[in-house]
Amino acid sequence: MARYVTGTKVSFPGVDALREKLRAYPKNIERKYLKAAINKAMKPGLAALKATTPRGPTGNLKRAIATKAISYRSGNAVGLLGYIRAGTGDSRSAAGGTVRKGKDRAFHAHFVELGTKKRKTKKSIASSFNRLGPFKIKKQSAATIAATGFTPVVTQPKYPKAFFKRAPAGQQVDLGKMPKGGKSGQPPIRTAFDRSKGAMGVAMQSAMRDALVNAAREMRWREARGM
Repeated sequence: MARYVTGTKVSFPGVDALREKLRAYPKNIERKYLKAAINKAMKPGLAALKATTPRGPTGNLKRAIATKAISYRSGNAVGLLGYIRAGTGDSRSAAGGTVRKGKDRAFHAHFVELGTKKRKTKKSIASSFNRLGPFKIKKQSAATIAATGFTPVVTQPKYPKAFFKRAPAGQQVDLGKMPKGGKSGQPPIRTAFDRSKGAMGVAMQSAMRDALVNAAREMRWREARGM
């Protein structure tokens, strides 16, 4: 199921009058067209989230973007926009390593949205060799070593498709902390919401008007057939 990572909620007061008119229809028709309206209204938010979500070495975060409209017998309905809950479906190897590729593999969505505390490895080496698959360490020239004063480690392919870092013997590798929004500094869901909330409001009003037209059309069709 698609979920918000941060629990962001939005309502559209401008559609209240349209919503009340839809309540006059039988519950099954009301729920059907309310869900359709919500799905249409979420399209600007979906486009915005696709634009703000970074693509990492596996592409799993972008792959997990989803929307879902849910209507309840009470007459209430909600639209969910975010990332599919991780660990619930099938997947395959992302690049020959233990990391998997699939729509439900966005375990890191929370970290990208909210950032992390400062992190360290338990050992003196941090490497993606097993997780993302094998890589080569590119030999550096004597000029590069002389210029930097040490031998920098450059992987082939380069980061983020491969990663290697080593700490002095007996120490842990300092990985620093991930800022909110990762490298871009823009939390994907919050940024997408801020960019698209106005457009979603306009889309919701238009979609609700369409819902009323379609509900009326279906009622006439049912009445003509004595249903």
